[in-house]
Amino acid sequence: MADKQGETKKLRVLIIDFSPVVREGLQAILAQDDTIDLIGYVADGDEALAQVRQGCARGRPVDVVLTETRNGHMDGVQATRLIKDEFPETAVLVLTENINDVYVIDAIHAGAGGYIFLKDMTSALLLQSVHRVVEGGTQMTTALLRTAVENLLQNGRKTLAERTTEAAHLTEREVDVLRLMGNGDSNKVIADTLGITLDTTKKHVRNVIDKMQARSRTHAAIIAAQAGIVGNSSIPVGGLTGELESVA
Repeated sequence: MADKQGETKKLRVLIIDFSPVVREGLQAILAQDDTIDLIGYVADGDEALAQVRQGCARGRPVDVVLTETRNGHMDGVQATRLIKDEFPETAVLVLTENINDVYVIDAIHAGAGGYIFLKDMTSALLLQSVHRVVEGGTQMTTALLRTAVENLLQNGRKTLAERTTEAAHLTEREVDVLRLMGNGDSNKVIADTLGITLDTTKKHVRNVIDKMQARSRTHAAIIAAQAGIVGNSSIPVGGLTGELESVA
């Protein structure tokens, strides 16, 4: 990513409070990538939202927020929802020790661009995830996503008929885009695959998310799986994890 002067634009990352040990580990990992600027730590979601507002007002928006499912007096899912409602361009990555699939589903509904189990996290995965969500992709570990999708398919908040009705007014091109979103492909990859411009791709992605009444790309893909649009009621998650694997 480069600015008008051709210089590399650093990704501005904000961390919502983790334990001191985890926070130091995240700082050490992020410091390995000279294209990432860790702008600081905040105690909870309220402070994070204020920091994002301040950065936007100064023309220095926060690109990625790292949070956990529980922090301060506001949980990470609620913080994600507040940030995404006001600043949809700010990506949120949820890092957690809690593998409870309910949190995964709630994070997806809130608009999280990724959900990583701390036990499985490596330096490479975290750095890849930060870049991926900024580029428009998604990041979730296969085990977490499989569990969440299976739960949502079995106990969906809406019936299959309702989801199908929601999906019925997608154009043929939007369905193509949605299928690639289900692979976790970034906007650039989708554009290259379909032979369309990046701006057109972004417009299609936004239309898909809006029409599916979703809060994020991953949420849209899950709704599509339940409606039977992506595969046979399954989501290919290889694009999310780097290895082709089906949830079915």
